[in-house]
Amino acid sequence: MRDTSVRGKRPPQRRPIHVLVADKNAHFRETIRRVLTRLGRCVVSGEASTIAEVISQVPGSRIDLLLLDVDMVTQDRLAELKRLAERLPDLKVAVLLSDDTPEYREAVQLHGGHYSVAKDGLEDQLPPVLNSVRQVVASKAG
Repeated sequence: MRDTSVRGKRPPQRRPIHVLVADKNAHFRETIRRVLTRLGRCVVSGEASTIAEVISQVPGSRIDLLLLDVDMVTQDRLAELKRLAERLPDLKVAVLLSDDTPEYREAVQLHGGHYSVAKDGLEDQLPPVLNSVRQVVASKAG
């Protein structure tokens, strides 16, 4: 009889989540990069300081998650978010909020944002977002 056990075999490595960090403030983009590095299993695949840069970087890339500063979009922030979600339907979007209120979080979801993360709560609020995105990525791969 042949041994069909998995002894000695490594479990398949899950690929890291590829993240695009979009914020007008270069210093805050660097802060996000440091937090993601500490959290692990993420790769910052790009940075953007405008919505146009986001749209130009995502198609054809391996980006799984966009961390988007809500203050970066045009005057009608939520309508811009909805247009972005329509234009890039497979991309998961976590909106970075300066004003973190339940009403704003609900509005973000209604307009195409998948997640909301308070800018002053990155360390606590990003891990569940990353875990959720990992599950989505794994389900697409499997």
